[in-house]
Amino acid sequence: MAHKRLGFMQLTIILGFSLYYAWYLVTFFGLFMYSPTEATFSQVHLGQATFFLGSIIATFGLLGAFRKANSVAIGHSRFLFLASLIPGMAMAALCTIGEAVGYPDLWMFYLACFLTGVSAAFGFMLWEDLATHGYLNRGVLAHGTIFCAGGIIFIVTSLALSHFETAIASVLLLVASTALLAFITPRCNAIEDKPVEPVKEYFASVWHIDAAVAILNVAFGFSFIMLYQIDSMALLVIMACAIFADLVFSIVFGWGKWMQFAGAVRICIAFASCALLLFVCLGETAKIIALGVLVVFWFIFRTINGGSLTDLANRRDFSMLYSSTRGKLPTNIGFMIGLGMGVIVVAVPVPEVSLVYVPLALVAAFIIAALFFLPYDNDPTAGYKTLAIVDMHESAEHDMKATCEAIATRYKLSPRESEVLAYLVKGRNAKHIAEKLYLSESTIKTHISNIYRKVGVHSQQELLDAIEER
Repeated sequence: MAHKRLGFMQLTIILGFSLYYAWYLVTFFGLFMYSPTEATFSQVHLGQATFFLGSIIATFGLLGAFRKANSVAIGHSRFLFLASLIPGMAMAALCTIGEAVGYPDLWMFYLACFLTGVSAAFGFMLWEDLATHGYLNRGVLAHGTIFCAGGIIFIVTSLALSHFETAIASVLLLVASTALLAFITPRCNAIEDKPVEPVKEYFASVWHIDAAVAILNVAFGFSFIMLYQIDSMALLVIMACAIFADLVFSIVFGWGKWMQFAGAVRICIAFASCALLLFVCLGETAKIIALGVLVVFWFIFRTINGGSLTDLANRRDFSMLYSSTRGKLPTNIGFMIGLGMGVIVVAVPVPEVSLVYVPLALVAAFIIAALFFLPYDNDPTAGYKTLAIVDMHESAEHDMKATCEAIATRYKLSPRESEVLAYLVKGRNAKHIAEKLYLSESTIKTHISNIYRKVGVHSQQELLDAIEER
């Protein structure tokens, strides 16, 4: 697929998504540093688990609505702009009130956390979908840039602003990103209402990868609670290092050096296992370093996961709304469990015992996940071919791609005609192909006519029959 150079709309999407990601980090990590002072550590950070609980419940609701209608039309509703804006202000509003007149009951704190999580579920769905429709086709590089830019805004905000100013910054970031979302959406090409049944069936077939991803993210959530408990300022420093590491990773792997998603999960599991063992065995300073490694790989994994889902939707022509929303569900579930596990470890009367057994149990779970849940790739050439969630045992799509390449070589198709051929074999019409390749419909029809002439067929069906026979 041809990649259009970044234009005004693409840069606007990157800016808006970066602002939204900064709001997420400022709200989820920054504002918790100013939580109710009378609450215990475990009570405060149970709010972070409640944040993810709200996100997960909202995600299940969205997926259920999509599946019931076999459509993602509701995801393009203007109402979602408002739905993602108002609940997202709850945490900032609570912190501002608490600064002025004192914090209300703890249940209101949890309610604000829950509502903010609901907002995050809607907001990330909308931005991920918009990024795909904006043709940010290099998934890892685009997501890495967005996550790093948002992370830098978060670090600067956390270090430079007071409690009240951080809350105001959170609101401004959310309002600015939502305003950009409202500006971009009606001007974005090819927002399609694609059926969700194929995506649903696909994810049902890769449940084993979901299980491994959830287990990995348990360790990430656990590490954040441990760092908060040891030194919250160290967490900020480590997150700054993680942002830099994520940027380097995105640049290196965002320009065509790809690997299978399951392979990337294996690498993250390996480093997370080593970090957990160091956390158990070594002293206090080494514990912070070990937890820092986990935070770094959490940032990198988010980039890999987001980029992989974008590539999956582009490569298979899936609905990005459903792909992204469904694909990140095991990540959030695992992270929420890890947060809750960390809160329990801190709250138990003898935390030293739990600080040994819990990390070792996670390492054991990693071993099981790597051996039984993550599939190995039988194709020796595909290990660094694509960074996308794929079924390692499928061959039909690979065979079809190889056949198209062979036809393009045999009949001397031009590079552009080869691109058009790849869409024709999927049953796409000229209008759809024109929108995807940023060309006029008449130009695409000319390319199609040239393909038919060179191959010796007279219609798309004849072309498909010829390819099937081959």
